[in-house]
Amino acid sequence: MRFDLQLKRGADRGQNFGSLFEVPTVDGSVIGAGFQGVYNTYHRTDRHVLQFFMRPGSGPRSFETQTLPRSTDLAGTYLFDLDGAVFSSSEDVRRWDVSSQDWVADPSDARERMRLGSSLLSFTGDSATCDGVPLLSAPDKGLYHHFFYAHGHLFFYHTYWAQQSEARLHTTDGEGFSKLYACPWSPDSGRVDLTKARVITLPVVGEVPFSYGQYKQEVLTCSNIGGVYVFDGESWRTIVAPDIDTSYQVYSMINFYDRLLLSQYPTGQLFEYAGTEVSLIGGWPPVMAGVSTQAREAQTLAIYGGELYVGVWPWGELWRLNPDSSEWIFVRRMMSQPPVTDTTNHPYEQEAAAAGLVFNQWGQRVTSLVPNGAGMFISTSAKAPTLWEPAFDFVGDEKWKEYGTVTCLTVPDVISTPIHWTEGETHLEFIIDQETMSIQQDDRLLAEVAIESSSVTGPEAVVAQSLTWGRGIFGAYGGEALEGRLL
Repeated sequence: MRFDLQLKRGADRGQNFGSLFEVPTVDGSVIGAGFQGVYNTYHRTDRHVLQFFMRPGSGPRSFETQTLPRSTDLAGTYLFDLDGAVFSSSEDVRRWDVSSQDWVADPSDARERMRLGSSLLSFTGDSATCDGVPLLSAPDKGLYHHFFYAHGHLFFYHTYWAQQSEARLHTTDGEGFSKLYACPWSPDSGRVDLTKARVITLPVVGEVPFSYGQYKQEVLTCSNIGGVYVFDGESWRTIVAPDIDTSYQVYSMINFYDRLLLSQYPTGQLFEYAGTEVSLIGGWPPVMAGVSTQAREAQTLAIYGGELYVGVWPWGELWRLNPDSSEWIFVRRMMSQPPVTDTTNHPYEQEAAAAGLVFNQWGQRVTSLVPNGAGMFISTSAKAPTLWEPAFDFVGDEKWKEYGTVTCLTVPDVISTPIHWTEGETHLEFIIDQETMSIQQDDRLLAEVAIESSSVTGPEAVVAQSLTWGRGIFGAYGGEALEGRLL
């Protein structure tokens, strides 16, 4: 079976490229391919990585896990990917080296990197560069931070604390301010022209985001006190007002079929946006048996193997959703200790408080979900990554080392690979034979993996009338043109 596509992505304006195709098979499985659009707490997954999958229509799914060598001495790390490599961002930046099966130092300390066409955007602290060239100067007062690029605009926050207070959030702050910028820009524009920016002044000084997202031609951001702001290409609007006294944080956003999903604290569940308002999806995901339903945080999202994965604090839960059966399945807990309890909201709460620590410091985060090759890299963290101290003896040395681990989870019948950038047409082939599934671009093999579903090999195995080009789990296709054939 071969899915043969002529693809023209057009200019890379930071958009999500979305789904290429999706089709059910006569035995109830689904075959599809596309580019996921997701931003997980500080890091955006590489938009040029293409995923090809077959998923069962329901029921259990086998998986294997491999614990990789530690990338850090800290009790936590965050991962990102670029051009097929996976990076660990903690006290420094390290790259996973496939040949040595270890983490190696990376010469760049840029924590956020984004391939834009053939250029490279890097965001480090309060600066943004394109191919090493600065895009804007530091402001006269305050700082720029939390950059994002999409739909031909560079987004960032500009904050100035006039009071220089330790309390970082103020409803009144004299001359202080927090502003949110949308600046039209492209790699051939040179430096950013701030006179053309669309700017909104936020109600609270010190608002910051944990994630950004896109829905059709709109860009969304949510602040750490629940302010949800939408830019439609011309102007900003507020769809959820921030409340300095109410916990409401969105840690991740992902495109999922015809909507944008937002993962939230303190419900630990997903919200959805489809152009008008943000609304809670009850029971997405469920709560692991034996733990409190309070103070939960859905922190990470990913599409892997044609299913939606969610990582949940404070017990390091990993869930997956089969979109055909609408069934949530508990994959595993990413930490083995301590035993679960519902007498406290977080692990080690009483022990941490007795040691004079923040009571939820040893809560358990799933910080990253990064599909790469045949697997998905998963990282963990305490609330704040920290070095080991004697005060943490109640966690125990071996238990402590579960914080900051990286695990590779692998399910059958999926392969991910970056594809080469072409603004003009490119030819893609997705091939399934008796033993493998593979991706080719312009007659060059990009990636291949052995398969288990060897019965799905010919065009007669799919429900051809249900084949949809440019639509699927990754959202609508975001390029300029797509023409496909099933052979």
